[in-house]
This record gives sequence, structure tokens and C-alpha cells, in this order.
Amino acid sequence: MTKENIPIVDFLKNVKGSILILTHENPDGDSLGSGLALYKFLKKKGKEVYIGSKDGVPHFLDFLPGVEDVINPDGKFYDVGIVVDASGFYRVGKEVKVGKRIRIDHHVGGEFYGMHDYIDPTAPATAALVYEIIKNWDETAIDKDIATCIYTGLATDTGFFRYSNTNEKTFELAKELVSYGADPYYVYTMVMEREKVNKMKLIAKVLETLQLHEDGKVAGITVFKKFLDETGTTYEDTEGLVNYPRSIEGVKVAYALIEKPEEGVWKVSLRAKGNVNVGKIAERLGGGGHKYASGAKIKTNSYEEALKKLLEAIKEELKLEKVYA
Repeated sequence: MTKENIPIVDFLKNVKGSILILTHENPDGDSLGSGLALYKFLKKKGKEVYIGSKDGVPHFLDFLPGVEDVINPDGKFYDVGIVVDASGFYRVGKEVKVGKRIRIDHHVGGEFYGMHDYIDPTAPATAALVYEIIKNWDETAIDKDIATCIYTGLATDTGFFRYSNTNEKTFELAKELVSYGADPYYVYTMVMEREKVNKMKLIAKVLETLQLHEDGKVAGITVFKKFLDETGTTYEDTEGLVNYPRSIEGVKVAYALIEKPEEGVWKVSLRAKGNVNVGKIAERLGGGGHKYASGAKIKTNSYEEALKKLLEAIKEELKLEKVYA
């Protein structure tokens, strides 16, 4: 599965200064898993490397090897910055000071920084691209910890091998990672079966907001800030809630609208089934992502305005559904 002539490999081999690997804000399994795998590999290679996340490490990923080394970028200058699983450095969520900028990602579009970017929208996860980089450089350096980080990124971004980005090559990669020591049962239970009671209470409140639109083709939930306050939960606990409306029969577009008054925005998570491209919906709202999973932020404090803008963007894409069919 190794690809030849990956420019970022030769570049990283020759880096003499400091390297900062960055996740996107509110990191998911692919962003943090990819970042930690690359971080641990570059440390093995004797590089001065750091890994940063504005929002720290979410509870469901705190088992990953190396999480104790994750820092909150503090304005210090680094010679090289590498953003993983994000459409650009703006997704880091805060200003960072780096010299050379590089992006490793499997999203369509986004910002480009030069020939050392490694972007492949056909990859099932950014973790798969990090795996290619490591194998291209030194396959013998892959150990159980690195394999676990990559496997977590691959498994979570494919919905534990349920989503449409799962194919024969995805399973081949998973098999290789297991041969290096990744434990599928361990990763699944750590990610999916450690929910806090408070989150269950949050889910109960959120499901009360369920709405259907467009004759049942669109379904969504809303997470008001007061729900977090009342249940003692955080924004981290909103991860994955969009899958509840997505699971409804007949739904083609699912959304979770999440209030973030401290930023003056409503965060939108989008999921799709069928031919609707939610990546295009997100782009209309200033965000981005994949055809089946994407996100954006709507700059307003008004719920009514945010919902109106969201539904308008969804309707525009639904009009194009027959074009994709």
C-alpha cells in the first residue's frame, strides 16, 4: 500500500529545526490519531517535534499513546507547522507562529501551502496518509503505539468500517495495523463504550429538539448552551450526536446545530445518506468537509437566523440531488 515519491518525506528527513503538528479544533479520532502517530514517529527519528491542540484531548480519545505530550499552542515560533485532517491552518482555532506550512489531509478543497502538502481525497482517513508517509520512510519504526493511533483514526473516520469510504483497501490497511499490534476491540470499547452519565442526560434533552424538514428528507437536532450547563457536560460531549437524526429512515441530510455564544457562532455538523453532498452545503456556509460528513460555523447569536441559513443551504443542495443521481 506504500506510494513512491512522497515529497513530504524527503522534506521532513532534512528538517533541522522545530516541528509543530496541529489538530483541528475539537479534535476527532482521525485528527488526533494521525497527529500522534506522526509525532511519535518523528520523535523516533530524532526530530524536535511537538503536537498541539487548542481544545486539548477529548475524553473518548484519552487512551491514545502520547496524549500526555499534547500542548496548547502558546504563540511560540516553530520552524515547521503541519496541520493534519483539516482544510487549513484556520481550522486550528487559534493563531500559530510557524515558518513553513504543510497540510496532510483527505478533504476536498481547502488551503494549499506548496509541494510538500500531502492531500488525497480518495483516502479513507488522514491516518491512512500518515501511514503511507511512515511506511515510505521507515516501516520498521511502526510499533504498537503508532499502529494504535493510526488504527483509531482509520476506524473512527469510517464509522468503524460502516461508512461509504470503507472498501477493500481500508480492510487491508486495518489488517496491517493489527499485525503491528493495534487491538480493534480495545480501540472500539475505549472510543464507543465509555460514555459518561451526564452525556446520556444531554442526549435526552437534545433528542427533544428533533425536527424534520423537506418531507422527512432532512432531520436535525439542536444543542443549546443551557443544555450543557444543566447536565454538566461540555462541547466535547456533542461529538457524534448528529448520527441520531442521520439514523432515521428516509433522511438524506442530518444536522446538529450547536450553540457557541462565547464565539458568537452556531456550529453545524452535517451528515448525509444517498446522493446529497453535505460538503457543498458546508461550503455555502463557509465550512467544508466530505460528501457524507462536513461542518461549518454560522456567525450569529440568533438561533432562528442560524437555522434559517442552514435550511436554505440544505434546500439549495437538495435541488441538485437529481444532477448527482
